[in-house]
Amino acid sequence: MGAEEERGMVWPEPEQAEQGGPSVVAEGIFATTPIATPGGWRAAGELTPGAQVMTFDAGCQPVMRALVLAFENAPRGLWPLLVPAWAMDNREELVLLPEQKVLIEADVAEDLYGDPFALIPARALEGLRGIARCRPPPLAVAVQLQFAQHQVIYASRGVLLSCGGDPLADAGWRARAYSSYSLAQAQHLIACLMAEETGVALRMAEQHRPGSRA
Repeated sequence: MGAEEERGMVWPEPEQAEQGGPSVVAEGIFATTPIATPGGWRAAGELTPGAQVMTFDAGCQPVMRALVLAFENAPRGLWPLLVPAWAMDNREELVLLPEQKVLIEADVAEDLYGDPFALIPARALEGLRGIARCRPPPLAVAVQLQFAQHQVIYASRGVLLSCGGDPLADAGWRARAYSSYSLAQAQHLIACLMAEETGVALRMAEQHRPGSRA
């Protein structure tokens, strides 16, 4: 059974949908994104129902559904984000759709919200370690992967991406429920993380300044 392809379907961006604006693919994984599987890294677009994928919490899990969507023209405010190599432990440049949920781990998340792990929309990452909006790749295709239960999977080495679960499936166990934050909460979290990293960089620069005391 191959991946399901729906060229006419899109996920509306919530704010645009409320205002009657254009609907675009805002959540999902670009088909060229490397995903960790027991047999090595495979492009997300190659994964079909039944394919085994390495997960963050539950070992190998089979894909239940793979929905392929063409990335339509989007206004600049809904462009994807380009993540430079190693900005998030990714071995190569990575493109993320703005509403794709990303799991991050940071001490500042625990300080703010009581949990070091946080699920945030990718667009909240803009400005962190060079992450910026980019023009969508030509003829881009996105993939929505679904498992029996919500899973977090590995992309491009160490980036953790959220994938939905089937509410009707009975998997016999419960995946960990990660805290998911609104855009405003996520942006505040990232702003605090950036400030923390800037402070560390400034302290290191001061320590290495000629004439400074160790």
